[in-house]
Amino acid sequence: MSGIAYRQAALNDAAEIHALLLRIAPEIPLLVDTLEREEVLYGLTRNCARSGESWVACDAAGRIVGFALAAPNQHGRHYAEQEQLDLYHASVAPEHDRPVILAALIGKLLARQAPVATSVSPQNRTGLAACLDHLGFRPSAAPGGEQCWRWQPGAATAT
Repeated sequence: MSGIAYRQAALNDAAEIHALLLRIAPEIPLLVDTLEREEVLYGLTRNCARSGESWVACDAAGRIVGFALAAPNQHGRHYAEQEQLDLYHASVAPEHDRPVILAALIGKLLARQAPVATSVSPQNRTGLAACLDHLGFRPSAAPGGEQCWRWQPGAATAT
């Protein structure tokens, strides 16, 4: 899309990403009804922005209009073994071309050639599940109705 630039997120982007995340929280959906929950979400946003694995989309004025918040999975992992990225949240402001920008942001993660895992609520209205399917992620059911998605390097992807 014309006028959109993509770059790795930095720690100083966390407040702007968080503000956009709060604005679109009902569509994801995210429960941020208490200050404590909002603070936990901000902590996750900061950690992902600091990880070097997250990406943002910026409009011509430099405002963040989309994000893909990811970080390396650290559970049960030894140094340089079984590397995997966990995609925590990805979305685009509704006034922008969500499918195009979302696919570009997630494409930046996939370029790392590491497996990527995420989950999507059945109530998600951002188009994330359709985007993941288009990019070659494979779904599997999970407890609580969420759908887990996984992308594996070298697996066939849709065009």
